[in-house]
Amino acid sequence: MNNKPTLILLPNRDELNTVLSNDIGKYLNAVLSKHKAASLAVSGGSTPAEMLTLLGKQTLDWPKIQTLLVDDRWLGESHHDSNQAMLNKTLFSGLAANSRYLPLKNEAADVNDGQYACEEQLTELTWPLSVVHLGMGNDGHTASWFHDAPEYPMLMAAHEQHCTAVHPGAAPYSRISLTPAAVLNSERIVIQVFGKAKRDVLERALAKDADFPISMVLHQQRVPVDIYWAP
Repeated sequence: MNNKPTLILLPNRDELNTVLSNDIGKYLNAVLSKHKAASLAVSGGSTPAEMLTLLGKQTLDWPKIQTLLVDDRWLGESHHDSNQAMLNKTLFSGLAANSRYLPLKNEAADVNDGQYACEEQLTELTWPLSVVHLGMGNDGHTASWFHDAPEYPMLMAAHEQHCTAVHPGAAPYSRISLTPAAVLNSERIVIQVFGKAKRDVLERALAKDADFPISMVLHQQRVPVDIYWAP
């Protein structure tokens, strides 16, 4: 099986946001036409904000769609750096507020303790995930898979684990993240990338022997991957 990623080039960010939000909506509708439920895991940060706002306005059967984040910082949901706070302002500002949301962040005192409750909740989801939306940092990380985190060497070996606590070296805040095993237990992956600098990193990550965190997604053969890029 050859699931080489498909690169979709758009002329500007507005068009990419429109095309990607429409494509994700079509994927979810297709799943709902065959099954009683669908699921969507999305990434945080500033890059997907407008796309998620557009997606959240689509007329989908949102109560049948399970939504969750790919990763989040271990912060209160009102903190300005919380991915959940970003979702509340974007995806959940529209009709998607009626979806079934599973937060990764819980009431545990720290991320190490919170990981266990999160794992329990994720185990109860219906797998595989229908659509996983990923971003990518300038260092080639995706989700909260950071090379300098002590958890990184163990990520690919966590075959039965859905989430992990992450303590990045350079990036701020402890985090909770889906594992590669969870991300790849999906039916489709879409990656949203803006700018020439990230396009250059992406090209390097696609190289045969590349060891960027996102290379774990780009080099696998299980799940179709579409990369959406705009300047």
